[in-house]
Amino acid sequence: MSENNGRRTPDSSGGAASDNYIKDTYELAYEEQLRKFTELDSPESTQPVPVASVTGRNYGEHPNLSNRSSDEFHHNRQQGSRGRQSQGNHTKHRAQTGGRSNTGKNKKKRRSSAQQGVHINRDEPLQFGMSSNRSKGGEAAVKKRSPVKRALLIVLIIILVLVLILQIIILRYVGKITYRESGTRNFTTAALRSDDILNILLIGSDTRDSSERGRTDSMILLSIDKNKKRTTMTSFMRDCYVTLPDYDLDGDGGFYGEGDKCKLNAAYVYGGPELLMDTIEYNFDVAVDKYVYIDFFSFIDIIDSVGGLELDITDEEAVGMQDPMREQNRYLGNEYGTDYLEVGGKGMKVNGNQALGYARLRYVGNADFERTERQRTVISKLIEKAKGSGVFTLDKFAVAVCEHIETNMSKWDIYKLIYRAPFILKYETKQLRIPDDDEYSYGTAWDGSSVLDVDYKSIIETINREIYE
Repeated sequence: MSENNGRRTPDSSGGAASDNYIKDTYELAYEEQLRKFTELDSPESTQPVPVASVTGRNYGEHPNLSNRSSDEFHHNRQQGSRGRQSQGNHTKHRAQTGGRSNTGKNKKKRRSSAQQGVHINRDEPLQFGMSSNRSKGGEAAVKKRSPVKRALLIVLIIILVLVLILQIIILRYVGKITYRESGTRNFTTAALRSDDILNILLIGSDTRDSSERGRTDSMILLSIDKNKKRTTMTSFMRDCYVTLPDYDLDGDGGFYGEGDKCKLNAAYVYGGPELLMDTIEYNFDVAVDKYVYIDFFSFIDIIDSVGGLELDITDEEAVGMQDPMREQNRYLGNEYGTDYLEVGGKGMKVNGNQALGYARLRYVGNADFERTERQRTVISKLIEKAKGSGVFTLDKFAVAVCEHIETNMSKWDIYKLIYRAPFILKYETKQLRIPDDDEYSYGTAWDGSSVLDVDYKSIIETINREIYE
């Protein structure tokens, strides 16, 4: 290996050069052309311009150019000088003849000369760029898709995927609900009804199975007004003295007599949810077409699904809760005294077992009046807790509710209701109790039991004003 002016060349043994600056054939060809152009622009120069002086870099010899001698470079230089001299003579001749010359022949000669000077190396790769004579059809073929259209397509695909996921989730909830065929209804002509309002009777019982037809201790009419974006929870007192429509309670062969009257919570025992809905429609003139049944003990799982509730509990209520919780612990298999509270407090965190004991508490305060209020409070707190929960907690809540309810609503009705649920949860919520403070008096039933004699006319006006107006 030998050095020449700071650059390395292949040694005599034929070994490969390690010079990183040695160019390939194409680059050297380009540098030779550049050298020729430089010679043409420098007529005074009689010596060939080294490639290194043009490019600013000194490169090693290349085998493909090693046979080129300096005589060839001088010959090219002389040919270029003669060409420029001939061109000058031609220009001088045109000036002397007034610019008249055989332009056609000159143009042909120039074109011929230009064509002869062009060397096309077919081994070179194609050059990048668009040809000036590209057809319009070719340009249209390479047009890119509009970014706006592409973004809209992506958004549409995302929406379709989300809708599909939503449908799967809703169908999952719908599949967990227990459906009951609607039995025979004998009275469905209540005057208070509207296409904009859906009335669903929430039936709660402390029995362990709806087939046992125990007394219903919770009867809340949930009215969903889609026009006014409002939900109203109306509690019906269990001791309301009512008439059972088209039902011979005393067995005398007649209907609507004194012997066919009883407490409202007994209607479910005699005729199931259908007779209970008939009784409310007949006595309070409000339409009830759908119901949802849930036993109180399932309510424990629903409350635990959202992590419990925060309730304001008095010391008297805390002690009174121990009585219903004693029965609940036996049912749940808990040890005696589990979840008992000794004192109350504001915003107390309670679990499902404790919240149910609070809702069933009857012998503290104004008996069943305050009990219905506690039940509405628990439901309201539960809805508020679900509204503020995350996606996974809300899913657990929905699953727990669907697994523990029975209804006469069709799967399509449930599907629509679940689909609307996120919007319904944002509605304004009202609470109502039937009868109100000035709409009842204490009385005695034909069998000697204590009942509430209610003012039906005043109650119907209240329902119409609070729900339908």
